[in-house]
Amino acid sequence: MGKPWFGVLVLCLGAAESVMALTATSSTSGVSGQRFSGEVIREVSGDLSFAGMRRSDLKAIRDQKRCDRWIVVTSIFQPSPATRKLGEMTRQGWCYVVVADKNGPKEYDDVEGVVYLTVERQRSLHFQIMDHLPWKHFGRKNVGFLYAIAHGAKIIYDTDDDNRLKVANIPILGFDEKWSPLGDKVDISRPRLEDSQGPGFRQQPGLLNPYPSFRPTCGHIWPRGFPLDSVQVSGTFNKTLEATRLERPPAVQQYLADEDPDVDAIFRLTRPLPCSFEGLPKNPLGLMAIPPQHFTPYNAQATVHLYDAFWGLLLPVTVHGRVSDIWRAYLTQKLLWDVGQVVAFAPSHVIHDRVAHDYLKDFQSEQDLQLKATAMVSFLSQWSSDAPTLVERIEQLWAALYTRGFVDIGDLKLAQAWIRDLISVGYEFPDLQLGKIMWADGSGKASAEGQQEL
Repeated sequence: MGKPWFGVLVLCLGAAESVMALTATSSTSGVSGQRFSGEVIREVSGDLSFAGMRRSDLKAIRDQKRCDRWIVVTSIFQPSPATRKLGEMTRQGWCYVVVADKNGPKEYDDVEGVVYLTVERQRSLHFQIMDHLPWKHFGRKNVGFLYAIAHGAKIIYDTDDDNRLKVANIPILGFDEKWSPLGDKVDISRPRLEDSQGPGFRQQPGLLNPYPSFRPTCGHIWPRGFPLDSVQVSGTFNKTLEATRLERPPAVQQYLADEDPDVDAIFRLTRPLPCSFEGLPKNPLGLMAIPPQHFTPYNAQATVHLYDAFWGLLLPVTVHGRVSDIWRAYLTQKLLWDVGQVVAFAPSHVIHDRVAHDYLKDFQSEQDLQLKATAMVSFLSQWSSDAPTLVERIEQLWAALYTRGFVDIGDLKLAQAWIRDLISVGYEFPDLQLGKIMWADGSGKASAEGQQEL
C-alpha cells in the first residue's frame, strides 16, 4: 500500500505551479509581472484644449486689453474694408475683438489693434457658454460679448464684417465726441400716438416700423423680422414725430445702413436696390425712441448697447443666424421696459457692403421670421412676470420661448450658462423699474409714461 500523503503532496505542488503560472501573467504581481509596454490602449475623446496654440496666442493672453468701449465682430472671411475701418477706432480708445470660427482665417494680423480670438484661444477660455455654442454659427459672437464685458466694457458696438463706417466715429446719444457722458437727460424724438389713446403710451402693445420715418430713397421698406402681415398696416409706420426728453440715454441704439439696408429676402427679391436713408424730416435730434409696448426688430449689424442692456446681447444658436439677432431683439425689448429702458433708431452711419447672396437661400433661412414673427410679438405682448429680479425674468422668458417652439432646449441651457457667466465676470444686472419709462416734457419736468401691468 502506497503512502497517501505523497499523492496529496503531488496535487498541492501541481496546484501551486498553476497559481504561480497565472500570477506570472498578471500585471499586478509584485514579483514576476510583465514589463509595461506603454503601447496605446485607449483614445482621448474630443479635441485637446490647447491644440494649435501659437506663441502669438500666448502673448495675446498675457497682454490682454481693458477698455470701457468695445467693438465686437465675428467673421469667417479675410479682413474686409469694414473690419479695417473699425481698426482705426482703436486709435480713439476703443478696443476691438473679432471672434473666429473653424471655417475662418487662422490670423487677422493686418487689422489695426484687433484682438483675434482664434479657435485655440476660445478653447482656452473658461466661460460656461463654451459648452453650449456650436461651431460654424453666428452665435460664436457671444464669446466676444463676454470677453468684452470681462475686460471692462461699459459700451459695446455690435457690428458685422460688411458694415463699413462712413467716417471713423461711432456716435452715441448721451455721450460727447470723446464718449464721455453728457449727463442724464437726453433730447430725442418719439412717435406721437393717437389722441384717442390719451396723452401717454397707455395702450395695447403694438408694432412700429421705423424705416419709413427716415425717408428711404426706395419707397416703402421694412426691417428684417418685421411681421409680414403688418408690413402694409398704416398704423405701424409714418407716425408724426415730436420732440421729447429721456431721463437716460436709450440702452440700445440701432444705426441704419445705406445702399443695402437690413431687410428680408422678400424685399430683396421684389424691390430694387440700392436704398439709402435721408434722415428724420426737419429734425436735428436725429434719433427716434421706440415707445414702450411697441415692438420693432433691431439687428446685430450696427447697434450700440449700453451697460444696462448687456444682459440682452445673447444670440440664440438653435435657430439660423438670420433669425438669431431678431429673436434676441424681441426678447430684449420686452424686458428693457421692465428696467425703464427703450430702443432708439438713428440715421444711417454705415454702408452695408453685402457680399453676394442667393436670395432664395436667404428666403429659406428666414422661414422662422416669416412664419413665426407674428406669433412671437403676440406672445410677448401678453407675457408678464411677477419675479422680483431681472435675472429670474430672463430665464423665465427663455424657458417660455422654448416651450412654445421658438427655440430649442439648447438655447435655454445657453441662457442659463450666460447668466452664470455674467455673474462670474462681475456684471451688475439693472434693477426692475416697475415698468416705467421716464420721459421729461419741454419744461424739464419728469413724467412716467408707458406704465405696464406687471
